[in-house]
Amino acid sequence: MLQKIKIILFLLVIIPFGIQAKKNVIVNEQGDTVKYLHPKFNGITIGADLFSPVANLIGQKYGNYEMSIDAGFYNRFYPVYEFGLSYANETPDGANYTYKVMPSFYNRIGLNYNILYNKDIPGLLFVGLRYGLSIANYEVTNITTSAPYWEETLTNLSIPKTTSIAHWGELLLGLQVKLYKGLMMGWSVRYKLLFAASQKGNATQWMIPGFGKSNSPLGFNFTINYRFSPKEKNKVKE
Repeated sequence: MLQKIKIILFLLVIIPFGIQAKKNVIVNEQGDTVKYLHPKFNGITIGADLFSPVANLIGQKYGNYEMSIDAGFYNRFYPVYEFGLSYANETPDGANYTYKVMPSFYNRIGLNYNILYNKDIPGLLFVGLRYGLSIANYEVTNITTSAPYWEETLTNLSIPKTTSIAHWGELLLGLQVKLYKGLMMGWSVRYKLLFAASQKGNATQWMIPGFGKSNSPLGFNFTINYRFSPKEKNKVKE
């Protein structure tokens, strides 16, 4: 089901983007041609990820509730800060335990680079880098295990609350399209590399706030954004 949702969200963004790009020459108020089609400062964009809330509606019992803010320069460079709140209360498929994460904050900083920065198109096609950090409290409950020596099954075991610090890096490919005025929507696919995650004994983390499931290097975001743009004074000529 989640895979179908990802495909649908992807199509919702990619279809409006399929228009012909134009490259123009821009002339400033003095009549001089300049390097970039778009102004030096493109404005501030605030966004929210909708993927986890949608997944929670269909039964997923973990996720990240995330917002982002970025600033655009020349429609090319977009420094970005992402932050959110994460939680989990899930018994993974085939597992003999329940994994819980108390609501925990996480942060990411990074940069998006718009590949089509000098094209006259209503959106961005970008690659990006992120560095993420989270501090979380988690516990493992309802553990069921066997004791071969005694030929019996032990139930309702638990690993008490443990604090963990994790940090990681991400590579991503994403797309944003303009819907109306400053309103935009988009998606990103992310490859994540976990640098370190502290743990207590054998209480390995199943889900890391901001990172996702520790055994899965891929992530997906579907976002709704609004860009607050300055007025452009430049005149564009074909």
